[in-house]
Amino acid sequence: MKKAAPPAPKPAPRREMPLVQRDALMAGGTFAIVGALLMLLSAFLPWLRSNGQDLNSLDLVGEDPVFALIFAAAATGAALLALTSVTMLRVFRTRSPLGRIPLYQAIVAMAGSLLVIATVLFMQQEYYGGEDLYGAGAFLGVVGAILVMAGSLLIHLMSGHRQKQPTGFQALAERSMKPQGRKEWKPPEVSVKLPTCPTCGEGLQPGWKACPNCGRALITGDMEERETL
Repeated sequence: MKKAAPPAPKPAPRREMPLVQRDALMAGGTFAIVGALLMLLSAFLPWLRSNGQDLNSLDLVGEDPVFALIFAAAATGAALLALTSVTMLRVFRTRSPLGRIPLYQAIVAMAGSLLVIATVLFMQQEYYGGEDLYGAGAFLGVVGAILVMAGSLLIHLMSGHRQKQPTGFQALAERSMKPQGRKEWKPPEVSVKLPTCPTCGEGLQPGWKACPNCGRALITGDMEERETL
């Protein structure tokens, strides 16, 4: 007769995420997603108003190819949108380990922010001294860069956050609340040394009249003398 296969071990229950960590990850994800959308949207809006005309990203690239940085910043915004979506899905849905995704997200956010800053600096250098004004695309790009940096860094910091282990009296209090931590106090055992025979050293019990080993007759004085040694 075939023996039944032993039941598969139950997976260890997952620890619930602390409320502070959950709220921080939610806030970081919101910042990163909103910032990525703003960076992506900024590529389709005018970045500069010059001589009464709005210049969008294509117009700026036509004047100077260096302004292709606007499209590079928009591409990093799209990448951040995808990475943040994967992070939020793993944290709140599948609860899979994040691995290095938060680190890559922070690096991409930093690169996108630097691209936006470089674009604004090139615009200031190219159109400095005139009556030109920054357009909606430039403002959305800068705000988006700030939001993605804040959100990505918050996710990166809180994704590796672990609940601090209690120390000192707090640790003792929590340990005493657990069933395995409660121990009944017992008084120390009193060790009583039995008397021995003066001749052979055999252990004697109270009330014996003679040593069972050597046969020596015992008197009360011998017993008391051995007990006091």
